[in-house]
Amino acid sequence: MKLQTHNTRKVTLNLTSLIDVLFILIIFFTVSSTFLEQPGIELNLPEAESSEGHTVQKIVIYVDKNKNVFLNDEIVSVNNLINELQNLASFQKDKSITIKADSEVTHGMIIGIMDILRKQGIYKIVVSTIKPE
Repeated sequence: MKLQTHNTRKVTLNLTSLIDVLFILIIFFTVSSTFLEQPGIELNLPEAESSEGHTVQKIVIYVDKNKNVFLNDEIVSVNNLINELQNLASFQKDKSITIKADSEVTHGMIIGIMDILRKQGIYKIVVSTIKPE
């Protein structure tokens, strides 16, 4: 007597579509992640042997060699700097500021900006430098 055998089906899992979805997710997160970009302000930062890495601040004051003052990417006057700072929502949280000034800017101008900031109760001021090569 001959018994009938059932053909068992092999269960296969097609990984091609799964790999496609994973690659698309990787591309999406890579493109949508935030990148830190420096604005197009040309600065020659002063060199300091004791320069240390520091976390990136959300609020940066730039002073170029022509004594133009920029708050993040927008040009402001020194007299109007505090009013512009108070309009920024991120300033209300930690009240810390980075100053990036060109090496040709006079020391007195930077001290003047720092004095304006300190009069408003801002004491977390980081002066940005670079390490010499």
